[in-house]
Amino acid sequence: MVQSRIVVAVESTVESKKLKDKLQKAGHLVIGQVHDAKEALRVTFQTNPELVILDASLPDYGGLGVAQVIDEHRMCPVILIASEVSDIVQRARQGWLLSYLLFPYTDDELYLATEVAIANFQRLVALERENTRLKNNLESRKLVDRAKGLLMDHKQLNEQEAYKYLQRLSMDHAKPIARIARQVIEQLAGAGKTGK
Repeated sequence: MVQSRIVVAVESTVESKKLKDKLQKAGHLVIGQVHDAKEALRVTFQTNPELVILDASLPDYGGLGVAQVIDEHRMCPVILIASEVSDIVQRARQGWLLSYLLFPYTDDELYLATEVAIANFQRLVALERENTRLKNNLESRKLVDRAKGLLMDHKQLNEQEAYKYLQRLSMDHAKPIARIARQVIEQLAGAGKTGK
């Protein structure tokens, strides 16, 4: 088990101490213990933990509200501790994910939830990065294709010549080909409008 930096936000001081002891026993480092929602957010944003464990019934706007804010910022995974599953299920259907434990839970359930939440969050972040990379590649490809088309029209080049022209400009100016393509589009699309 890898040591993780964890924030515990549980209303009850007694439960918070028990949870901290269990997590430390498992080799984790509890870097913050708070007892209300506002403090949970403040400590989470200040300490950048690898996991936050929240009591669903935290004072202020509750553990669910804190979980939603943390999720929107993709800061870290959240485990929500609740006595009833109905509220959790209703919130989960609204489109944001969280892990949960139901009172009373065993030490093994806590340890498993901790490991699974962290692993799933890492996979989610990796998938989002890959998705962003693919979107950027697709956008770059569209720019290059549009620039090639304009070069073919304005300079009477074939597709291969237009691509080589973009490559040459990219190398000569030490700029990514997508940036060169955008500049070519701006120049030639503007020239086409003024030439008409």
